Amino acid sequence: SAGGDSPSQGSANLGTLIHDIAHELGDDVDAELLVAEVERRWGRLGLPPGWATERQRDLAHLMATRLAAYFADPARPEKVDSEAVLRVDIGRASVSGRVDRLERTPDGLRVVDYKTGGSKPSAADVPAHPQLGTYQLAVERGAFAAEGTTSAGAVLLHLGKAAGPVKPVPVAQVQPPLAQHEQPDWAERLVADTADGMGGARFPATPGSWCTFCPVRTSCPAQPEGDPVR
Repeated sequence: SAGGDSPSQGSANLGTLIHDIAHELGDDVDAELLVAEVERRWGRLGLPPGWATERQRDLAHLMATRLAAYFADPARPEKVDSEAVLRVDIGRASVSGRVDRLERTPDGLRVVDYKTGGSKPSAADVPAHPQLGTYQLAVERGAFAAEGTTSAGAVLLHLGKAAGPVKPVPVAQVQPPLAQHEQPDWAERLVADTADGMGGARFPATPGSWCTFCPVRTSCPAQPEGDPVR
């Protein structure tokens, strides 16, 4: 009741399925082939029969179609890698993970993050979106040094419900290069502050927009529901 996860209904697994297909099939495929691959792998999700599962299936087909539209876009930058592993030390922080897609533009490297969920940040929040900013900082600190250390920005590529109900094209939210921000060091300061907070003797609860979806509000001292644990 204070943060335990409920049984998966397939949403997370569906996102993983789309990411895997995007990585394994590459760019030289059309919508028909991507949708067929969704069908070929669908049984792996183990979803029960019924209308809810069929809606998930329709959504998966739509996401595959949107992915194909991005692959086919002649203005799309050249792909350098996908599911690219990064690990880089930034101050006292060790940043590690994978990027869904790494692209080369005339101005440097650009990270693309596939989003298969139903929410997206506001346009005003994108220039300082923490995940994209951290990716950009990692690029500049040599996470992909063999390909370059100049960041040309980063992108949230929405393939799921956040892209709308029916349009067969994705929605891209683009974060400009860090150097173009009015405070170019904002991402570096964010990583440093996060590392200090995680490594400190105290971990203060900080209210924010994320509280709306937090599963542990009833145990959080920053929320009225968490009064008993203060």
